[in-house]
Amino acid sequence: MSKFIKTGLVISGIILFGAGCARGAKDYAAPTAQAPDTGANAVAEGSVPTPEAVIEYTDEGFNPSTLRVLAGTKVTFVNKGAKAVWPASGVHPTHDICPGFDAGKTLAAGESYSYVFEQEAECPFHNHVAPGEKGAIEVKVAK
Repeated sequence: MSKFIKTGLVISGIILFGAGCARGAKDYAAPTAQAPDTGANAVAEGSVPTPEAVIEYTDEGFNPSTLRVLAGTKVTFVNKGAKAVWPASGVHPTHDICPGFDAGKTLAAGESYSYVFEQEAECPFHNHVAPGEKGAIEVKVAK
């Protein structure tokens, strides 16, 4: 896991703990800070923004390969490698364990794919063009 991700997770954990939200959510990805959006994608006042997490794909595979998130989290797969990647739910080739979680195409270097995990589930994933490259996303509901 990169130093940047570790640092971000530590800071997020401290913030959650300080807010009294650490119980039940301490092992899950916390929302990332974002600059306010005043354009067409702006969130209505009083609504809760979607928490986000990132999985990077490099020539060595997915990083992190295992991710725990709360339901409602948007997970973005970013291709930082030279090879194409097609992130999709297990099992290969049907992608039916977590329906809808399928990029549907390869992502070239620099491209990304995002999916919002709405329900509690264990979602194994793989690179459809190299099925041996795998990972898992554990989605829990906040208590």
